[in-house]
Amino acid sequence: MNNVANKNLPVIAGVEITTDSEGRFNLNALHKASGEGEEKTPNRWLRNKQAQELIAELTPNLALGQKALKVQKGGITPGTFAHELLAVSYAGWISPSFQLQVNQTFIDFRSGKLAPAASEKSKSGLPEYRFAKAEQLRSVALEKNIASIERLNALLPNLDHLAKQSLAASIINPIVGFEAVPLPVLEERYYTAGEVGKMLEVSAKKIGLVANKHNLKNEQHGKFFLDKSAYSSKQVQAFRYNENGIKALRHLIHGVEVA
Repeated sequence: MNNVANKNLPVIAGVEITTDSEGRFNLNALHKASGEGEEKTPNRWLRNKQAQELIAELTPNLALGQKALKVQKGGITPGTFAHELLAVSYAGWISPSFQLQVNQTFIDFRSGKLAPAASEKSKSGLPEYRFAKAEQLRSVALEKNIASIERLNALLPNLDHLAKQSLAASIINPIVGFEAVPLPVLEERYYTAGEVGKMLEVSAKKIGLVANKHNLKNEQHGKFFLDKSAYSSKQVQAFRYNENGIKALRHLIHGVEVA
């Protein structure tokens, strides 16, 4: 039995993204299309906890007997074939821009924009069923991510509204395939404690201590943003300083008058 569906394949960066008989997408082809090296191969992605959790979450929602992931070691086109949502997630692990490109290509592929105009409806109804199932899973994923955003906002009440908007955009837009939530435009630049420390020739820890002691972490001196922890993969609230904040810190640390 031929393992690959050879018609109407999506193409990214000149690379055909082959699918198997169950409609799963070839992650190895996506890796080739990305142009990235060995550190971004499907095997590397599948080792991380987030990928395994996503597979575990997706599997119970699939049709009976259908697998979210299948490794084909022989045949015409060997490789790691994955459900569309896994393929899009893998693309996001490679890079956010590649995820958007892959997601849009898959949307065009499923909507028939990449197929010939005289496309016939299948006799078995399986492609139509899988399309409807994929849409259902996409809707479930969107609802869960919106709920996660709401929980995160409740846990981080000091997070600036622009940071909340950026968070929502980064999570929702790749799922829906278009800019449903626009990225905010920052009117002024904000600097991390490390960046300010370099300017003032002190450590980032010193900046944080002085800011906390003199209550500088407010809207006059900067904003709270969502940032990655320096000690783990968790996201945490991190205060970033504007020009007023830098001037105040310079005055407190070096005795320079604030203009």
